[in-house]
Amino acid sequence: MAKRRKKKKSGCMSFAVVTLVAVLLVAVFIYSGMFSKIRLSIEHRLYPLKYEQEIIKAGENYGLEPELIAAVIYSESRFQEDATSSVGAMGLMQIMPETFQWLCEKRGESYPQEALYDPFISIDYGSFCLSWLYEHFGDIYTACAAYNAGIGTVEGWLENEEYSSDGVTLYEIPYGETENYVEKIKGAVNKYNELYFDNNQY
Repeated sequence: MAKRRKKKKSGCMSFAVVTLVAVLLVAVFIYSGMFSKIRLSIEHRLYPLKYEQEIIKAGENYGLEPELIAAVIYSESRFQEDATSSVGAMGLMQIMPETFQWLCEKRGESYPQEALYDPFISIDYGSFCLSWLYEHFGDIYTACAAYNAGIGTVEGWLENEEYSSDGVTLYEIPYGETENYVEKIKGAVNKYNELYFDNNQY
């Protein structure tokens, strides 16, 4: 006599599948949220921020986006107040003593060069310098290039059609150090915007 085949309990099977899918979706949701928090934590460590209110104030005073100021500080010193470069640039925004003296004269002020290790003075004077360069060159990233390479050097590049077609924007920077510096600032501007300031990007 032929045995009857047992009917599959399709209802139970489909319920089990639906339950499994639901559990997996919940797990994915939980772990994606955890991953997002971990990612943000890592990015905050990679792109630290100190003196936020001073940066915002300097941005308001000199017409600069705070994420740009933060990006320059990050690129120059990674927010180390006592940073000193091999060529003598000092403080958060790595200002050369002779540049600091020139800026002091423009503002009718006087400070010893050690004042550059004061984060508030460094942020204020570095932002003032960036603002002056921005006004002088008319392009923010040309200004950043001049912050790194010097005014005269960048003016020479702008006069060369190999590097600039309009005398304002540098579409090629012949110094690898300055080119990398500007690209680093561009990337950091976007990160500081995303992580801290949430304004329009350049």
